[in-house]
Amino acid sequence: MKPEILFVVDKNPIHSSLLKYHLTIQRFQHVQLYHSAEECLSRLKKNIQPRFIITEYELADYNGFDFLKMIKKYAPNTQVIFFSSFDDPIVAMQLIDAGASDFILKTTKLNLGINDLIRNLLFIRKEHFSKTSLD
Repeated sequence: MKPEILFVVDKNPIHSSLLKYHLTIQRFQHVQLYHSAEECLSRLKKNIQPRFIITEYELADYNGFDFLKMIKKYAPNTQVIFFSSFDDPIVAMQLIDAGASDFILKTTKLNLGINDLIRNLLFIRKEHFSKTSLD
């Protein structure tokens, strides 16, 4: 079984490091941090296929829609979850309609958002394994 790779793309190094810490506690062992969309896309172009990409909506070099489109071009089976302080429910729904798996809002209490994010990751992982075991 291949290791489950997870990319975190966040322009804030404190947020990304904190998220990586919490993910490793939950047994996500192969977490890679990127501070720009271009860094992440460079890895995808080298045929690195993460199971999940967790990203901000507002990055310095891409907006969420353009970044999602590029991710799906290079890694169509990767689950993309937006974990962002960009608070617009219409944009969140449009991103999900465009192929994102979820949009979780960062709040002033970052740990609450991280808990929601991890809960959703574990649910998606469980659903995936349930579907593949039925096939």
